[in-house]
Amino acid sequence: MKNPNIDRVMAYRVILVMCLALVVSDFSWADQGTDVLSKIEQMASLGGKTDRALGESIVEGIEKSPANVSEALVLKLDGKDLTEHQIVVYVWALGHTKDQTAETAIIRLYKQNKSDLVRRNCLHALASIGGEQAGKFLLSGFDAEVDRDKRFEILNLLGQIQFETALPKTEEVLQLDPKEFYWNSIFVFGKMGDKAVPFLLERINHKDRNVRVNVISVLGRWLVPPESAVPLQNHFWEEKDGELRQMILGSLERTIDNPVQIKTFFEGIVAKEKDKKLVGFARETLGNLAQIKSTVVSFAEKKQHSPEAFQGEYAQLFKTAGKKGNYEVIATSSAVDDEPKLKTLRVRILQRDSDEAFYDYERVTYVIVLNRMIRKIADWKQAVQP
Repeated sequence: MKNPNIDRVMAYRVILVMCLALVVSDFSWADQGTDVLSKIEQMASLGGKTDRALGESIVEGIEKSPANVSEALVLKLDGKDLTEHQIVVYVWALGHTKDQTAETAIIRLYKQNKSDLVRRNCLHALASIGGEQAGKFLLSGFDAEVDRDKRFEILNLLGQIQFETALPKTEEVLQLDPKEFYWNSIFVFGKMGDKAVPFLLERINHKDRNVRVNVISVLGRWLVPPESAVPLQNHFWEEKDGELRQMILGSLERTIDNPVQIKTFFEGIVAKEKDKKLVGFARETLGNLAQIKSTVVSFAEKKQHSPEAFQGEYAQLFKTAGKKGNYEVIATSSAVDDEPKLKTLRVRILQRDSDEAFYDYERVTYVIVLNRMIRKIADWKQAVQP
């Protein structure tokens, strides 16, 4: 017969072990949390001076227990006699927790505080966290803002969280002179990613030349969605502006991955086009097909598909917004199915919010384009003779 006392003792032991595990976990968080919060206070005491190493250490600490850090920081924001810089640092750290439950406190602070610096950091923290509540609040802030630069900044943040509802508001970015403000479209739509493609395609025939230039540039050079190839081909024959027509031809070299389609379309230009400059461009493209084929074949031969190697470099590049990591490993180890991750990496790179990020963005785009062409490598070998 089974002894009930033994069962009772075993149950007590299980409960004791569970309690001890919780206590150890609490102590572990207490140690880590105290350390992170101490570093946050240290940064807040710098009075606006930067310490990159300290900042990186704080972010790493937050990643280990974001919910606990968030809870502590929300309580700190309720404190009295906080300096402007303390508030800014607390809000910055809250953004890195990615804790959507903190958004209410950040929004309340934005509404109550009159400091432009604090309010700006509140918006950036909301964009770092993301989500529906953040998107709706940023959109309401855009509608209330009259300053052009601040409106762009909010659209940039809405692009970062890929808040699709904001797309109609972005038309004012497309209307800007591309010679001076081309970078505005790159940031807003580059961050919005594939969600922006249908919106942009609807404006490919827009009566405003600035809009058409920006649309063709974003689609053909930056986002390079394959679904834009046919609309761009159709628009080529409708477009009257020679400069834009040449832009379209350059875009098609990146958005069409099938050599047969490239050859057919550009041969049609040579046969039917009356603009000698565009005919020359088309002939040059046709003459370069053998070189493109060679590049695709060489790229395929260097491939050493490895999910582990890809993920290792991807994680490093993503964490540093593309500043640290080996792009060559990404190129050789990636597969066609990795395209969604590569697109996500491009968005992350643009979060550096500096034009020096464009080069790294394009490096990832180059991998995406070549990976697509590898899928058609048999067509390249058959259609393009040496």
